[in-house]
Amino acid sequence: MQSILSDAKKYCMRLLSKSRCIRLPFHNLEHTTEVYNNTMKIGIYEKVAIEELEPVLLAALFHDTGNAEIFKNHENFSIRHATKFLQENDYPHNKIATVIDCIGATRMPQKPNSILEEIICDADLFHLGTPTFHSKNKALRREWSKFLNIEYSDTEWLSINIDFLEKQRFHTHYGMELLEPGKQENLKALQIQLHELMEI
Repeated sequence: MQSILSDAKKYCMRLLSKSRCIRLPFHNLEHTTEVYNNTMKIGIYEKVAIEELEPVLLAALFHDTGNAEIFKNHENFSIRHATKFLQENDYPHNKIATVIDCIGATRMPQKPNSILEEIICDADLFHLGTPTFHSKNKALRREWSKFLNIEYSDTEWLSINIDFLEKQRFHTHYGMELLEPGKQENLKALQIQLHELMEI
């Protein structure tokens, strides 16, 4: 297990660092590393055996590699990167299928169909329930502005994020028990900011 994960980590970090991802404020090396670590953290909390976590940990490493080429439907490119690497390393076909399903599950809106897919979904949106949410949200806004040419007013941005947090649901026990309370605090902070803006 450790060998394929180690090799995959080196491959993905090299791929991301040699692409435009090195300049992305949000979907960068740090995000991939955090999703990988959060996947492990949630998986252990959910009492999934370490060896059973291998495919979802691989998915965490590859899930945003598609951003090296494209933003829209980047998951399809991420799946190609993962499939090529894993086939070249003689990874079992049934496990490759699991990796592919886990990467696909991170597509918005999230619709996980297994415990491993639930784990990576919550790991990908882990920041929603932490104090880092606000800084990461600003980074995402900069990324959309600079690389997608999508601009929002402060009011529009707050409204979009309030709507997103209100509709988003964590899937694992970890997410519901440990991340949801923080998400509700972050949601409340956004609502207060919007209310204050509307009063100006």
